Amino acid sequence: MPAPAIELQGIHKTYPATGQAPATHALKGIDLRIDPGAIFCILGPNGAGKTTLISIMAGLLYPDAGTGRICELNLVRQQRKIRAIVNFASGHANFPDNFTVDETLTYFGMLYGLPGKQRKKKADELTRLFELGPYRRTPFNQLSTGLKQRLALAKSLLNDPRVLFLDEPTVGLDPRVSLQIRSRLRELNQASGTTIILTTHQMDEAEQLSDRIAFLKEGEFVRIGKPEELKKSIRFQERITIRGQNLDSLRGVLGRIPGVSHIELDQTGLSCRIDSREARLQLVLQGVIEAGAVVEHIEIAEPSLGDVFLALADPSNTD
Repeated sequence: MPAPAIELQGIHKTYPATGQAPATHALKGIDLRIDPGAIFCILGPNGAGKTTLISIMAGLLYPDAGTGRICELNLVRQQRKIRAIVNFASGHANFPDNFTVDETLTYFGMLYGLPGKQRKKKADELTRLFELGPYRRTPFNQLSTGLKQRLALAKSLLNDPRVLFLDEPTVGLDPRVSLQIRSRLRELNQASGTTIILTTHQMDEAEQLSDRIAFLKEGEFVRIGKPEELKKSIRFQERITIRGQNLDSLRGVLGRIPGVSHIELDQTGLSCRIDSREARLQLVLQGVIEAGAVVEHIEIAEPSLGDVFLALADPSNTD
C-alpha cells in the first residue's frame, strides 16, 4: 500500500490576541490522511480554518502542536524540502503589478531553481495550457480577474508539484472560465497523478472535482466522505416539490405527518423535506388526496451538496 501523500495527527494552531481582538484557536486537533493522486476538497464557512490548514500543509505556517508528513517528509523539521515538492495558488492572485506574464513565470521559475532552457520550456508549456499566449507581455495589473487566476495556476505548476494546494481557485470567475480551470485541473490530476487539495465555496466545483470532501467548522472536521456519502448524511434525505392548486390546505395536512419538515409555500409551489422516501412518500401522497389538492407537477430530489453545507454550517447544528 503506497504511503499517504498527506498524514496529519493532532494539528493545532492559535493566533494570539491583537488589540481588542481575542486569541483565535484556528485549528483544534486536525487528523487527516490523503492518498497520493487524490483530489481532496475542504469546505467550510468563512473563518473555519481552511486557509490556515492549507498554509500549514504547504509549509507556509508552523503548527503550534501536532505532527504530520507530506510525501513522507516531516511537516515541521523538513519544511524546506516540502516547499520544493509542493506548490500553492490562491484565488486572490497577487504578483508584482509591473511584471508581465512572461516575467512572472520567469521570476518564479528562477526561485524554484529551474535551469534556463527548462524554465523557458516550462513557461511556454504552461502559457499554452492556460491560454495566456496573447498576454505574455501584458503587465499583471492590466490582466482581468480570470487571467490573473490562470497565471496563478500556471505559476503553481512550474515545479511539477507532487502536491498542489489551491485556495478558492475560481473565486470571482465567470462560469465559462471556472469550467475551463476545473477541466485543466482534472486533466492534470489524471495525466500526472498530482495530489490536489482545494478549498472552495462553489458546491458544483467541489462535487465535480473531488474524490473526498471534508467539512471544517470552527477548526474541527465535522464530516469527511465522498460527495454522495455527505449528501446522505444529513437528517432530511429528500426534498419534495409540488406545483398545483389548493396547496394551502395541503400545507396543514403535511405538518401533521411525522418525518416531514421544512414545509414552505410560495408562488411557485409547495416544498418539504422527508426523512425517508419508503416511510413517508405514500403518506405525503395520501395527504394530497385528503387536502383536495390538484397536482400539476411533483418532483422528488436528493439533497445537494449545498444543502449539506447549509445544514453543517448552521451555528445551531451541534450534531
